[in-house]
Amino acid sequence: MAKFLITGADGQLGQCFQLVAQEFSSNDFIFANQNELDITSANSLKKFCSNNNFDGIINCAAYTNVEKAEKQIQKANRVNADAVKNIGTFAKENSLFLVHFSTDHVFDGHMKKLYKEEDRKNPVNEYGKSKYRGEELLKKIKCTHTTFRISWLFSPFGDNFVNNIIKLSETEKEIKVVNDQRGRPTYGIDLARVVIKNISKPYFFNYNSYNYAQLGVTTWSEFASKILKYKNNSMNITPCLTSEYPSDVKRPKYAVLDTTRIENNFSLRIKNWELTLKDCLNRIDKL
Repeated sequence: MAKFLITGADGQLGQCFQLVAQEFSSNDFIFANQNELDITSANSLKKFCSNNNFDGIINCAAYTNVEKAEKQIQKANRVNADAVKNIGTFAKENSLFLVHFSTDHVFDGHMKKLYKEEDRKNPVNEYGKSKYRGEELLKKIKCTHTTFRISWLFSPFGDNFVNNIIKLSETEKEIKVVNDQRGRPTYGIDLARVVIKNISKPYFFNYNSYNYAQLGVTTWSEFASKILKYKNNSMNITPCLTSEYPSDVKRPKYAVLDTTRIENNFSLRIKNWELTLKDCLNRIDKL
């Protein structure tokens, strides 16, 4: 029986792994939240792990607030880069494997074609820079690892676009959403299922990075419209330009991930984002 430590257990992605873990009784999981394990502290990591045996680490802990990262640069880097170095070093020293998660924000979004894993990285905001630094530090450590680069993460849990649109629709008369940023949403539950289903297979670590997102390219405004449509909410979404939206953060306008590598290596059939959105909304209704 394989045993995995999953960090960031109370975060959005960590909760997705907790839900999906129930489907894989042949594996054993240790879930650790921030209070139980501080990944920014090498000593905390060693102390926690000395009391628990496992085969590998799935690092779901991250600083994900894109807006606040512009001002909390040091904090973003401490969690998204320095802590990743701690975990990678520990994994290397103890012959463990590591699964990490990064973001489409490592790309600048200037290309008009799908981004492959090895395309040039040029993050345009502090969040993206911190995640890219984490990727690079992990590569240098050379532990057995792979990084899943994801985009537009959503799920029934936590603070994400789907839950935010639902909340806004309950209090606002109009919701303005940008329509000039394009991407592929990633359903956290599907992502967690793909990782756990394949993690013990010999080809899992063939590459040090994979892009993963649902099939289909969309805009934020179309995404929002589909959320309300599937909720039978008649409120209109008003499309707007990024330049009209009050934010100091630069975001990639076309960070559409190419998932050919993971589809081929895992013989994977990825679900369309609209189908997974319906599943997400059904789960939200049951919470």
